[in-house]
Amino acid sequence: MEKELLITEFDLDRLESLLDMCWHRSGFDEKNLELLQKKISNCIVVPPEFIPNNIITMNSTFTVENEVTNEKKTYTLVFPEDADIKGNKISILAPIGVAILGHKVGEFIEWVAPSGLKKMKFIQIHYQPETCGQFNL
Repeated sequence: MEKELLITEFDLDRLESLLDMCWHRSGFDEKNLELLQKKISNCIVVPPEFIPNNIITMNSTFTVENEVTNEKKTYTLVFPEDADIKGNKISILAPIGVAILGHKVGEFIEWVAPSGLKKMKFIQIHYQPETCGQFNL
């Protein structure tokens, strides 16, 4: 049984619009689009002001720990136009981006990277827009 994940109404609307746009353009990995579509269709949708402060939403900044190496990294989950690997900004359309959305501190996520299966644990959220009253960021 899959975990029930939360998503805000605002993030859901923007992600559905993004998917609609991407399906009609070339250059996007259809597998990732399908994964994101499946994920958001199975999430529990809540008003942004009611999302718990330990949930990864769009534009959240968080730290994860690699299960194998114990290396810690801090990332921000962003829309594709804001992605910047050097700035540790992960696109929602990347496999890790899809895997991250809706999870909370203390949980493990898994995704398939070009180098194989990866597993990380969320250890801290440094910034979540909704916690700061930014319900439309």
